[in-house]
Amino acid sequence: MIRYIIYLALVLIFSCSSRQNNLPNIVLIIGDDHGWPYYGFMGNDIVKTPVLDSLANSGAVFTNGHVTSSICRPSLRTLLTGLYPIQFDNYLDSMKIEFTNSNEYQNQIENDFALAEYEHQIIKDFYTLPEMLRKKGYRSFEGGKYWEGTYEMGGFDDGMSSRSGKSLYEDYHILLAMAGGDGLKFARETQEPVYSFIKNNKEHPFFIWYAPMLPHTPFNPPENLLEIYNDLDISESAKVYYAMCTWFDRSLGEFLKFLRKEDELDNTLLIYINDNGWQQDPSNDYTKSLEYSTIGGPKGKKSLYDFGYRTPIIFSQKNGIKGGVRTDELVSSVDVFTTILDYADADQPRYLTGKSLLNLIKGGKNPVREKIITYLKSPRVPGDPWANGKTGYSYRSKDWHSFWIPELNEINLYNITDDPYELNEVSTKHPGKVTDIKKEIVVWNKFIKSRKIFPNE
Repeated sequence: MIRYIIYLALVLIFSCSSRQNNLPNIVLIIGDDHGWPYYGFMGNDIVKTPVLDSLANSGAVFTNGHVTSSICRPSLRTLLTGLYPIQFDNYLDSMKIEFTNSNEYQNQIENDFALAEYEHQIIKDFYTLPEMLRKKGYRSFEGGKYWEGTYEMGGFDDGMSSRSGKSLYEDYHILLAMAGGDGLKFARETQEPVYSFIKNNKEHPFFIWYAPMLPHTPFNPPENLLEIYNDLDISESAKVYYAMCTWFDRSLGEFLKFLRKEDELDNTLLIYINDNGWQQDPSNDYTKSLEYSTIGGPKGKKSLYDFGYRTPIIFSQKNGIKGGVRTDELVSSVDVFTTILDYADADQPRYLTGKSLLNLIKGGKNPVREKIITYLKSPRVPGDPWANGKTGYSYRSKDWHSFWIPELNEINLYNITDDPYELNEVSTKHPGKVTDIKKEIVVWNKFIKSRKIFPNE
């Protein structure tokens, strides 16, 4: 009898281990401010991205991917929680009111910093991707741009984002502390922490948040990468920005080489996406522009234009995904979240709105969505680059892109199929389409705001 009990225990242990080993490792690769046209695999013959080109050729590429915000923090929150920024913000706003009403401070400055500190830790109220994957036996690592306090706050087992122990009120480097602290050194200075994590966690499937702050500012690429572009007939800001894109690509190549050396690459699902877009065509020089030098051209980051939201999305796995799949179907970063859970055979919280991309990854033709609607606080607009206090909405279908700022009574419309760079605004030529889009945005806004979310369920 004792032998039988021992035998059953061993069977259970090894079968559990086998189930874990059958799950793929997952690496979510997040570019930082990489505009959609600036890749070889997207048709660019200037910007050198050989590693990403190879990844795209070996897997499934969504050329019409979109994120939920054209600025980093809300977009990254979607990748961490599966929620739209408007869902996250509605909860946060209600909790900030409750926090303010239950605390007293000597002055407004202390109150503002206390609120910032509270918001900095709000992610602890939410059910995050690493927490969901932990239930399937995954160990998780955070490296790079993150914004949500220490890695533990977001549910990671290990990582690089940490704090000095001081409050935001005391910490001199407030912005850097909030964005990721030491995690911002990831790939720019070292990748050793993630290498150590992988070596020490071979008995579990792992999930890695691979998010170097590249090609984001500061624009200080290694000289040997800048030399690739120095002799080209392009603007100075294009040379530096394109070199930063190549720096990200080179760093990713070093990481993949390490995975191969550790015999982990073939069983690793690699997913590539960006936090938001960027605009830097070859001719325009933004190096001396107070407005554009740090956030790119007017149609990119923090704007409501398609350049701000669009990103290629790649799924690649040598032992799991057949290469050569390329589709222009509309997909969103909320769909990436859901698809990751599918690959991990993890439970899907009922409040998620993302659609699984598995069928499209396998070469299927059925679209998962007909439109993508997002909202953005304080978007960039002509004459008011931060549009403080105003809210904008972006509407994207296969053929049309529109953005609307209700407070300004301003709506723009572009035929994105014929005019992908949004040079010809056509709202006056299609008043019926404009009316329909406004109605769809109003309906979406009510639906999303009314949809309950269940933090830490």
